[in-house]
Amino acid sequence: MIKKWLSVMLAMILVLLLAACGSSKDEAADTENGREDVSGSYEGEKLIIWTNLTADAQYDVLNKQFAELADEMGVEVSVEKVAFNEMYEKLSTAATSGEVPDIMHTNFGGTAYLYAAKSIMPMDDIINRIGADDFSEAYKTVLTGSDGQIYGLPDWAMHTSVWYRKDIFEDNEIEIPGTWEDFLAAAEKVNTKDVSGFAVPLDGVQVAAQTLYEIMCSAGVYFMDPETGEYCFDQKKDEAVKVIEYLVSLYKNASPAGSLTWSWGDYRNALSVTGTCAMTLDMGAVIGNAQENNPDMTGKLGCFDFPGVDGKKEASFGSGYCFVASPQEGVRNTLVSDFLTALYTPERAAERALSRPMFAFPSYIPSFDLYRESDKVAEFKEEVDYIFDQFENGNWYWYGMEAGLSSMSAYIESTTIFGEALQGACDGTYSAEEAYDLINEDLMAFAASM
Repeated sequence: MIKKWLSVMLAMILVLLLAACGSSKDEAADTENGREDVSGSYEGEKLIIWTNLTADAQYDVLNKQFAELADEMGVEVSVEKVAFNEMYEKLSTAATSGEVPDIMHTNFGGTAYLYAAKSIMPMDDIINRIGADDFSEAYKTVLTGSDGQIYGLPDWAMHTSVWYRKDIFEDNEIEIPGTWEDFLAAAEKVNTKDVSGFAVPLDGVQVAAQTLYEIMCSAGVYFMDPETGEYCFDQKKDEAVKVIEYLVSLYKNASPAGSLTWSWGDYRNALSVTGTCAMTLDMGAVIGNAQENNPDMTGKLGCFDFPGVDGKKEASFGSGYCFVASPQEGVRNTLVSDFLTALYTPERAAERALSRPMFAFPSYIPSFDLYRESDKVAEFKEEVDYIFDQFENGNWYWYGMEAGLSSMSAYIESTTIFGEALQGACDGTYSAEEAYDLINEDLMAFAASM
């Protein structure tokens, strides 16, 4: 079973990583304006860095910045792309060989997994050194462990919105919907034989869980209690069943039949390339997709937040990336701290965020003006400001991490039960209640093993 595999892997990585981590000599550093200078005093040291960003555009920016710092600091840097589906096995193998990554650039799920394995160190000192007030409070919260310490250095974040065809809304004289009822009515109104009203993608690998979770968040239904961190999905059955029933109604009344197996590329293409969909949930990549594949569509796209049931939205589904580091001592600890701190100039933070094809927001607030002024997002200042406001001033969570770091997040990413249950609810195999039971029983079994 997956949960047993995860438990075994966690234990293996914990033992092997602790054995592999080492240190050498101590290091003294000069301090100016509260921040230590990069002095090139680490000659002969080497940093192993892994990133889960495998797209060339994003990897190239990271690699360039790492190379710049390596040259400035006089160290050797080895950078490797590591896809999520091979990350955990590679970690175990790397620990055995002693080639454990000193730094990883990973998402919330990867951070939660490594935190549960006790293989990453707190980042509070580095965050305070850079400037704690210069980071989004929401982002720091989601990366906080049960001990109150922050285990990820926030890099950039994304916010789920409804991306839609503004021209279709204008042609049909549709206002931005403010309730679930309004949203369904709008989706049905623009649903024709040529253009679907709203895509409900339900591919079993992460996509189904993400689609469900944004609707869950809008209704205030979560997997883990935001206050206590305890599993609570089992206590919200009635509300959760209503969420699934609503998802099914959107699918049956406004979504393409084939969307049961759609993944990210499918629904993004339907909205921003082929124009065969009027609305979809996305974190902004639809814009980059349009710019590259159908520039004429770019100006027709806009965004708004998925509404609350009766108008008040409780929360949104957010995501992001951060830097984590394996435990270090002495000069190695100072080296990692210097290296990560130097990555947080406004220019570098903005450049990393802009390497994603829209809309990844730098979590380092001093870089936001540079980000906003970039030619890449210049024509979307209204959308950028709107999303940034929602991200900074609204509630948002990554599934399983409603109260901070939790291995539930990594498990949700690894299970395909969401696709099985929700596809079955939409095609009539299961009732909404049966679909809920399948998901809840699966998650409860993992929660019991945490």
